[in-house]
Amino acid sequence: MNRNKAALASTLLGVGPGGGGLKKLTISHDGTDFKENGPIKALFNPHEISRSRSVSWEAPGTAGNGSEWSWTGLQQEFSSMEPATLSVELFFDTYEWRPGVPVPPRATPSARAQAISFLTPPNPFQTGNASDVTALTSRVAKLAEVDTELHRPPLCTLSWGAFSEIFTGVLTRLDERFTMFLDDGTPVRATVSCSFVESLTDAQLKERELHSSDVDKTWTVRRGDTLHSIASAEYGNPRHWRHIASANGIVNPRDLRPGMVLAIPRVS
Repeated sequence: MNRNKAALASTLLGVGPGGGGLKKLTISHDGTDFKENGPIKALFNPHEISRSRSVSWEAPGTAGNGSEWSWTGLQQEFSSMEPATLSVELFFDTYEWRPGVPVPPRATPSARAQAISFLTPPNPFQTGNASDVTALTSRVAKLAEVDTELHRPPLCTLSWGAFSEIFTGVLTRLDERFTMFLDDGTPVRATVSCSFVESLTDAQLKERELHSSDVDKTWTVRRGDTLHSIASAEYGNPRHWRHIASANGIVNPRDLRPGMVLAIPRVS
């Protein structure tokens, strides 16, 4: 049984990675295509999702002890945390599906994609009409293009049923492999490998901001803010306002304008 028929069998019988096809992996995003066509739904659920993150720790520098043995280097100090990455492989096949549900030959790519996405074959060994698989893969490929309204590629959120919000980030690598074609060259089977890098909104970053005064942070000035009120919020003591003024080269404490981004230095 080839990969396509195995995927179809697992979906229809409710076993295997397909999970019965009740819930589909979806990619939501903030691009123009989402407003027109909604989230991107995987035709077949992936067999594997890979997430990874790198965290940097460093051994503090110590004076040399000559030839004397020591435990130097066994204590680590936190340095930084890299954005997480996610890799997933999506499989698309428009060679086999339930016959009798027509897709207009002159339909737009988005209309064809929407129609095809709901079609599955009554049994995994039946061959029906075939359609250009790029009607489906092109929506994924758009995630790696600059959106005309956003002036950047879309920010994506991946979810899968109870596994909600698996990842939020941007598509940084896309590999499309077309592995089956009709006699006229129309591609009908494809695998799309996607690599995402974590990217958070301002609100999400604010939620993750460290809530202690022993780390460097930033503060965006809002109307009504003063150095005293900022020092009170960040340090718990308005008298520490001079630390903020010194770090930002502020001579006149009243010279604050909404939108200014201030460095909030650490206080031991």
